[in-house]
Amino acid sequence: MLKTRNLFVLKGNESDVDLVLRSLQFKGLTQLSFSNVTVDDIFKEFQKNKSVVCSNCPEELKSIAIEVNVINTTEAYKGKGFCLNIMDEYLPQYFQNIANALDCDIGDHKSDSSGLNGAPKVSDCPYCMQLIDNGFTRNLNINRILYKSNNFIVTPTLGEFIKGYLLIIPISHVMSIATLTSSDLHHEFLTVLDDTFSILEATYPINKKDILVWENGTGNGGIGKAKSSIVHAHVHVAPSKLTANSIIEYSKFPLTRISYGKLSSYGNHSYLLVRGKDNNEWYINDDPDLYIPRQYVRQLLAEEYELLDSNAWNWRTHPFVNLMKSTCSDIQNALIKNWSSLSDRIKQNTKNYLL
Repeated sequence: MLKTRNLFVLKGNESDVDLVLRSLQFKGLTQLSFSNVTVDDIFKEFQKNKSVVCSNCPEELKSIAIEVNVINTTEAYKGKGFCLNIMDEYLPQYFQNIANALDCDIGDHKSDSSGLNGAPKVSDCPYCMQLIDNGFTRNLNINRILYKSNNFIVTPTLGEFIKGYLLIIPISHVMSIATLTSSDLHHEFLTVLDDTFSILEATYPINKKDILVWENGTGNGGIGKAKSSIVHAHVHVAPSKLTANSIIEYSKFPLTRISYGKLSSYGNHSYLLVRGKDNNEWYINDDPDLYIPRQYVRQLLAEEYELLDSNAWNWRTHPFVNLMKSTCSDIQNALIKNWSSLSDRIKQNTKNYLL
């Protein structure tokens, strides 16, 4: 699990340090540029799940501080520890390298956000342009749509490090489930979710209470999201013992309990949404000041399943295509085996997958 709430202290000439501070604009990092930084200042940012970079450190926190020497020279650095040279062209990348070496999560640099160019385009969305259109992922040679209702599809996901890990995706290009435009769509989503539970229970030795459901909803029309993000609503459904309460306990940031009917009021900001014990109990945090790492719940799942590779949660570097294909095969076989006992709705919405 990547670490947040780190304390970086820059050491060097005051003007050089100030130049570096102003360049380190990461979503999960707060720059404290004033000279009398206090413990309370730092812990205020830690409560937002962010790291801090500053030019001085309170005595009480020196034991956890990560010192970074700021230099200004054309000569090779011969000192000990980490350093940043202000003569290097792109200081943020060198700082990111330091964070990576320490398994620290400081988020995307703000220059990498799509907000510089407005909301992401539908034509740039891989779900709209490829998966939803025909269900066939060309570079994988596989049909991934297991279930299709009028307005949603269900598909296994790239990065499938757990068999049975599925996504529920709206066919329309919406940013989050909270931004679905009608009560009929919300009702259909909950119906699809129930059918997804039934399919998983028919396929694997699993109970509904051991299935985790969550969404990283995108707010503000997608503006400000990293350019590499998939900005199209997708709800994760995965076998897991994790619950909303265990995520709260581990993360140390709050999730507010809401009824599903209140979700439509949460579409303005990005959020983390976790299903509770049933379809009317959900937990959410949409605080725009809170830093929630990318693929955060996937990182928790990777720890739960004790994956040996520390980056196995990252679907971009670890696609687990074979497990995804196994899930497709498992569900196909289960649908055929249990066809007579399936509901008419599940039969209707999965029949094309079996053709």
